[in-house]
Amino acid sequence: MLPRIVKAVIKGAFYFALLYALPTFLASRLSEVAPDLIAGYSQLFFVFAAIVIFFVVAAELTAGTIFQHGFNIGKAIFVLMFFVVTLNRAVVDMTVNLEGTSVDIWADLRIFFFMFIVIDLLALARSTLRAVDFMSQKAEQQLPTPKPTE
Repeated sequence: MLPRIVKAVIKGAFYFALLYALPTFLASRLSEVAPDLIAGYSQLFFVFAAIVIFFVVAAELTAGTIFQHGFNIGKAIFVLMFFVVTLNRAVVDMTVNLEGTSVDIWADLRIFFFMFIVIDLLALARSTLRAVDFMSQKAEQQLPTPKPTE
Protein backbone atom coordinates (compact mmCIF):
# COMPACT_ATOMS: atom_id res chain seq x y z
CA MET A 1 0.00 0.00 0.00
CA LEU A 2 2.85 2.39 0.78
CA PRO A 3 4.30 2.26 -2.78
CA ARG A 4 0.84 3.15 -4.13
CA ILE A 5 0.62 6.13 -1.79
CA VAL A 6 4.10 7.34 -2.75
CA LYS A 7 3.29 6.92 -6.45
CA ALA A 8 -0.03 8.76 -5.98
CA VAL A 9 1.70 11.65 -4.18
CA ILE A 10 4.33 11.92 -6.92
CA LYS A 11 1.69 11.87 -9.67
CA GLY A 12 -0.41 14.40 -7.75
CA ALA A 13 2.58 16.74 -7.37
CA PHE A 14 3.42 16.39 -11.06
CA TYR A 15 -0.15 17.13 -12.13
CA PHE A 16 -0.30 20.05 -9.68
CA ALA A 17 2.83 21.56 -11.23
CA LEU A 18 1.59 20.93 -14.76
CA LEU A 19 -2.06 21.95 -14.39
CA TYR A 20 -1.98 24.65 -11.74
CA ALA A 21 1.45 26.03 -10.86
CA LEU A 22 2.73 26.46 -14.42
CA PRO A 23 -0.47 28.02 -15.86
CA THR A 24 -0.81 30.31 -12.82
CA PHE A 25 2.81 31.43 -13.20
CA LEU A 26 2.36 32.07 -16.93
CA ALA A 27 -0.94 33.86 -16.30
CA SER A 28 0.67 36.14 -13.72
CA ARG A 29 3.40 37.07 -16.21
CA LEU A 30 0.84 37.65 -18.95
CA SER A 31 -1.44 39.65 -16.66
CA GLU A 32 1.30 42.27 -16.29
CA VAL A 33 0.96 42.95 -20.02
CA ALA A 34 -2.81 42.44 -20.44
CA PRO A 35 -4.62 42.16 -17.07
CA ASP A 36 -8.09 41.95 -18.66
CA LEU A 37 -7.11 38.88 -20.67
CA ILE A 38 -6.49 36.58 -17.69
CA ALA A 39 -8.76 38.11 -15.03
CA GLY A 40 -11.61 35.59 -15.17
CA TYR A 41 -9.62 32.41 -15.62
CA SER A 42 -7.76 31.99 -12.31
CA GLN A 43 -10.79 30.32 -10.68
CA LEU A 44 -11.11 27.95 -13.65
CA PHE A 45 -7.43 26.94 -13.38
CA PHE A 46 -7.95 26.02 -9.74
CA VAL A 47 -11.20 24.07 -10.26
CA PHE A 48 -9.87 22.17 -13.25
CA ALA A 49 -6.57 21.30 -11.57
CA ALA A 50 -8.20 20.26 -8.27
CA ILE A 51 -10.70 17.90 -9.87
CA VAL A 52 -8.23 16.32 -12.32
CA ILE A 53 -5.67 15.84 -9.53
CA PHE A 54 -8.37 14.18 -7.41
CA PHE A 55 -9.16 11.73 -10.21
CA VAL A 56 -5.47 10.99 -10.88
CA VAL A 57 -4.65 10.36 -7.21
CA ALA A 58 -7.82 8.33 -6.63
CA ALA A 59 -7.12 6.18 -9.70
CA GLU A 60 -3.57 5.59 -8.53
CA LEU A 61 -4.66 4.64 -5.01
CA THR A 62 -7.18 2.16 -6.40
CA ALA A 63 -4.79 0.64 -8.97
CA GLY A 64 -5.54 -2.98 -9.73
CA THR A 65 -9.26 -2.66 -9.00
CA ILE A 66 -12.28 -1.76 -11.09
CA PHE A 67 -12.44 1.56 -9.25
CA GLN A 68 -9.25 2.66 -11.00
CA HIS A 69 -11.02 2.36 -14.33
CA GLY A 70 -14.10 4.08 -12.93
CA PHE A 71 -12.00 7.05 -11.83
CA ASN A 72 -10.30 7.20 -15.25
CA ILE A 73 -13.70 7.18 -16.97
CA GLY A 74 -14.91 9.89 -14.58
CA LYS A 75 -11.84 12.01 -15.35
CA ALA A 76 -12.40 11.70 -19.09
CA ILE A 77 -16.07 12.68 -18.76
CA PHE A 78 -15.19 15.61 -16.49
CA VAL A 79 -12.51 16.95 -18.84
CA LEU A 80 -14.89 16.64 -21.80
CA MET A 81 -17.75 18.44 -20.05
CA PHE A 82 -15.47 21.07 -18.50
CA PHE A 83 -14.10 22.20 -21.83
CA VAL A 84 -17.47 22.05 -23.58
CA VAL A 85 -18.95 24.34 -20.92
CA THR A 86 -16.02 26.72 -20.44
CA LEU A 87 -14.99 27.23 -24.05
CA ASN A 88 -18.44 28.46 -25.10
CA ARG A 89 -18.68 27.03 -28.64
CA ALA A 90 -14.89 27.45 -29.13
CA VAL A 91 -15.18 31.06 -30.26
CA VAL A 92 -13.10 33.52 -28.26
CA ASP A 93 -14.34 37.10 -28.40
CA MET A 94 -13.00 39.67 -25.94
CA THR A 95 -11.89 43.25 -25.65
CA VAL A 96 -8.52 43.94 -24.03
CA ASN A 97 -7.27 47.34 -22.91
CA LEU A 98 -3.56 47.66 -23.71
CA GLU A 99 -1.95 50.86 -22.48
CA GLY A 100 -5.08 52.91 -23.04
CA THR A 101 -5.93 51.32 -26.39
CA SER A 102 -8.89 49.00 -26.74
CA VAL A 103 -8.14 45.89 -28.79
CA ASP A 104 -10.84 43.47 -29.93
CA ILE A 105 -9.71 39.85 -30.07
CA TRP A 106 -11.74 37.28 -31.95
CA ALA A 107 -10.57 33.75 -32.63
CA ASP A 108 -12.41 30.80 -34.09
CA LEU A 109 -10.95 27.74 -32.36
CA ARG A 110 -13.55 25.22 -33.50
CA ILE A 111 -11.10 22.99 -35.36
CA PHE A 112 -8.83 22.76 -32.30
CA PHE A 113 -11.86 22.26 -30.07
CA PHE A 114 -13.05 19.43 -32.33
CA MET A 115 -9.61 17.78 -32.22
CA PHE A 116 -9.56 18.07 -28.44
CA ILE A 117 -13.04 16.53 -28.16
CA VAL A 118 -12.03 13.62 -30.41
CA ILE A 119 -8.88 13.00 -28.35
CA ASP A 120 -10.88 13.08 -25.12
CA LEU A 121 -13.51 10.73 -26.54
CA LEU A 122 -10.69 8.34 -27.46
CA ALA A 123 -9.42 8.55 -23.86
CA LEU A 124 -12.95 7.78 -22.65
CA ALA A 125 -13.20 4.79 -25.00
CA ARG A 126 -9.76 3.54 -23.90
CA SER A 127 -10.73 3.74 -20.23
CA THR A 128 -14.02 1.97 -20.89
CA LEU A 129 -12.33 -0.81 -22.86
CA ARG A 130 -9.75 -1.25 -20.11
CA ALA A 131 -12.57 -1.60 -17.57
CA VAL A 132 -14.27 -4.23 -19.74
CA ASP A 133 -10.96 -6.07 -20.17
CA PHE A 134 -10.33 -5.95 -16.41
CA MET A 135 -13.74 -7.41 -15.67
CA SER A 136 -13.37 -10.14 -18.31
CA GLN A 137 -9.99 -11.14 -16.88
CA LYS A 138 -11.53 -11.32 -13.39
CA ALA A 139 -14.36 -13.48 -14.74
CA GLU A 140 -11.90 -15.80 -16.51
CA GLN A 141 -9.91 -16.23 -13.30
CA GLN A 142 -13.03 -17.39 -11.47
CA LEU A 143 -13.87 -20.08 -14.03
CA PRO A 144 -12.87 -23.59 -13.08
CA THR A 145 -10.00 -25.03 -15.05
CA PRO A 146 -11.12 -27.90 -17.24
CA LYS A 147 -9.60 -31.29 -16.48
CA PRO A 148 -8.08 -33.13 -19.41
CA THR A 149 -10.03 -36.13 -20.57
CA GLU A 150 -8.41 -39.27 -21.84
